[in-house]
Amino acid sequence: MKRKLALVLIMVFVLAVGIHPVLYAAQNVKIGSAHPLTGPSANDGRMARDGAQLAVELAKDRADLKKYNIEFVSEDDKSDPKEAAAIANKFVGEKDFFAVVGNYNSSCTLAGAPIYTKAEIVQISPCSSSPKITGYSNYLFRTNPTDKVVGANIVAWAKEKGLKKVAIIYENSDFGKGLQHLYMQYWPTSPEYEIVANESYIPGSTYDFASILTKVKMSGAEGVLLGSLYNEAALMAKQAKQLRVKLPFFGDVSQHTNALLELGKENVEGWHVVGAMDENAKDALTTSFLAEFEKRYGHKPNTFAAQAFDAMNVILSGLAENGPDSAKLATFVANTKDYPGVTGKLTFNKGDVEKQLFRFTVKNGAFLKISN
Repeated sequence: MKRKLALVLIMVFVLAVGIHPVLYAAQNVKIGSAHPLTGPSANDGRMARDGAQLAVELAKDRADLKKYNIEFVSEDDKSDPKEAAAIANKFVGEKDFFAVVGNYNSSCTLAGAPIYTKAEIVQISPCSSSPKITGYSNYLFRTNPTDKVVGANIVAWAKEKGLKKVAIIYENSDFGKGLQHLYMQYWPTSPEYEIVANESYIPGSTYDFASILTKVKMSGAEGVLLGSLYNEAALMAKQAKQLRVKLPFFGDVSQHTNALLELGKENVEGWHVVGAMDENAKDALTTSFLAEFEKRYGHKPNTFAAQAFDAMNVILSGLAENGPDSAKLATFVANTKDYPGVTGKLTFNKGDVEKQLFRFTVKNGAFLKISN
């Protein structure tokens, strides 16, 4: 009798104050991160993971997300497409799974894409640049600029430098082959312009670039257009100096990272790199992100950390506006215009991001912005 009376009193109290107990239970929402945390691309993969996680941590103070218990779930795809597909299957099979920030390598992003798309789960890559991603599905997006934009920028830069004859060195992957194809497409076909060398290598297993660099040196090239990640670019720079290959090298967004400076040291001095984040920007959003990231992780973020941070914030804004409905999130992202990110204002078009790019030259061991 006493127990029944107690239950009645509790219900009377709840009804009196107009509160239903269910409203106090936060709704569970899982958001994944799939990047290489081990292997040759681990530096960038961990950067991307940390950028995404930071956005989730900071979102805990957002009033419009208080009703959600957001769980950040990270997995290591090891830069292996098969592993990326396995992770995608694992994620879509989990209860309350909402969206994913990933992957780093274009091949991994494309391996997971059909799985996420079939499950109607939004996937935003903060790192992949392959043209194959453009318009893949209504659920695949990226905050990293496409190779079409980056490749055109690099070719224009080389031409502005007065180069007429160039060599292309690229890794044999979706990423490398995509850039190589675009360099060839964008390089002028008029007689005075020429691609005099076109060399590929196997990423992760090629450590000796002497043969490739010797061919480039003998080709008469006036500069080198790269489709390489920071680690192999740094190794290439060291060997180029040893072989006295005194040519300007041009790299894409993947080389705009402190890891290139740390590994390449004086060998990458004068290196030309296109980037998507100005780490010296003075706006409140960028300075706050840089300070928070370094405070939490003990080191400075790179472009991919910033782009993962932006990707996660777009997802969180979609969650705040429409709840954990992935179809509505896909529409939200697709219709996003001028979203304020730490890598600039983001607008999505056929899954690709439209934003400003920057040009940097390595000077005195740091990236010096020379133009937008």
